[in-house]
Amino acid sequence: MPDFAKLENVDLREAWSHEAHDFTPWLAHNLDRLSEVISIPLELEDSEVRVDQFSADILARNAADGSLVLIENQLEVTDHTHLGQILTYLAGINAQTVVWVARDFTEAHLSAVRWLNEHTADPFAFLAVRVRVVRIAESPIAPTFEVLERPSEWDRRLRVISLETGLSEIGQFRREFWEFYAQRHPNEGIRPGYAGSYVRHSVEGLEITVSQYLAQREVGIYLFGSAGWAQVESYAQHLSSELGVAMGSESGSWGLSILSIASTDRNNWPRMADWLHEKLCAYRDALKKQTSSASPY
Repeated sequence: MPDFAKLENVDLREAWSHEAHDFTPWLAHNLDRLSEVISIPLELEDSEVRVDQFSADILARNAADGSLVLIENQLEVTDHTHLGQILTYLAGINAQTVVWVARDFTEAHLSAVRWLNEHTADPFAFLAVRVRVVRIAESPIAPTFEVLERPSEWDRRLRVISLETGLSEIGQFRREFWEFYAQRHPNEGIRPGYAGSYVRHSVEGLEITVSQYLAQREVGIYLFGSAGWAQVESYAQHLSSELGVAMGSESGSWGLSILSIASTDRNNWPRMADWLHEKLCAYRDALKKQTSSASPY
C-alpha cells in the first residue's frame, strides 16, 4: 500500500505577510490562477484604482467579452468594511463582475453575495472566492482558490458568451502580438494561436519561472515561484545587483521590469518584442549564474 501524506493548511501570512504589499501584487500578476477557477479569462487593467477616498485592489478585463472585472481581496475573514467598499467601487467603476477573494466568508456575507446575484439584472455577477495555502508533507506551499458563491446558471452564461463572441478584440490583439513575437524570436516555445496575457519560461533546475506579460499600456517581465516569495528570496540580492531591479516582498515586484508603451500600436511591436526577448535572456542568465555559483561541483 502507498504511504499517503496529509494535505495541510498553511497560514496565509506565511505566503503573503502584508495584504496590500504582498498579496495584491501577487494576485495581480497571477490572475491566470484565479481565471482557471472562475472560468473567466482575466486581463490585468490596473491595481490600487482610486475611487473617492478608497482604492480598489485590482481592476481586470474579461477577455471573452471585454467587460471590466473588479477584484477585492482580503487575507482575513470578510467584514462589513470591504462589502461597503465593493458597493462604493461599483458606483465609480463600470464593472460588470465582482470577485471577492478572502481567507474565509461569514455566512452573512455569503448571503449578501447571494442576494446581490438574485436581485441584480444581467450582466452583473458577484462571486465569493476563498483563498487557501496548502502543502503536502515537506512540499513547497501552494495557493488554491475555491468558489463559494456565484450566480445560478453561471457556467451556461459563460458558454453562451464564448459561443457568441469567440476571441474578443483584446484576445485578438494578444494572439497577433504573440504570433509576431514568435516569428521574430522563434525558439522561445510560444504555441501557435496563444492569446493569453502571460508567457512563463522555465529555468532548468529551478522551480522559478521568468514570466513575460502583455498589457494594453505596457509589457513587462518578472519572476514567479510556484510557492511564492520564499522560492525567490534566496536569489534576491544577486538578482537585484545583476539585473538592477527591485526585489523583495515589500516592493511587491519580485524583480518586475516594465516598458511603458502603447502596445496596441503595431509600430511599437518590434521594440516590445526585442525588449521582452532581451530581458528574458538577461533574467535566465542571471538565474543560471547564481545556480552555478551555488553548486558545490
